[in-house]
Amino acid sequence: MERCELMGSYQVLEFTLGEEQYCINIEYVTEVVSRSKKDVTSIPDSPPHVEGAIDLRGETTRVIDPSARLLQDGHKDNGISQDRMIVFDTEMTTGGRSGWAVTDVRRILTIDPDSVEAVGEEMINGLVAREDRHIVWIDPETISAET
Repeated sequence: MERCELMGSYQVLEFTLGEEQYCINIEYVTEVVSRSKKDVTSIPDSPPHVEGAIDLRGETTRVIDPSARLLQDGHKDNGISQDRMIVFDTEMTTGGRSGWAVTDVRRILTIDPDSVEAVGEEMINGLVAREDRHIVWIDPETISAET
């Protein structure tokens, strides 16, 4: 995976799914938009993490629910509001233009590589140590991939 390095640091976009904090490498992100679930058209026979597709400025954009891959079973019934969408650069992700339905987008962080703890999970690049918490740094290619 390519990393966005700035003088030995990484830039990541912090977001939430419910109460959980996550981040992804900013290089993958094209834009962040508001979205309405009613605008999503379901795609027959798609994996559980694919909500469907929307027309975003004339381009078909696949909507991924990362909570289906990151959170425990029952993620659909936990009342998580996912009103924002992180849209990805098509050259950096697999399967064409896609976006993740997330609860909120918080900020862009610059993190020191020494603050990242490896965890040995396929979808997770590591845990980012912050002053009062850890943020799960995830790999968007493994979350968005068809399974």
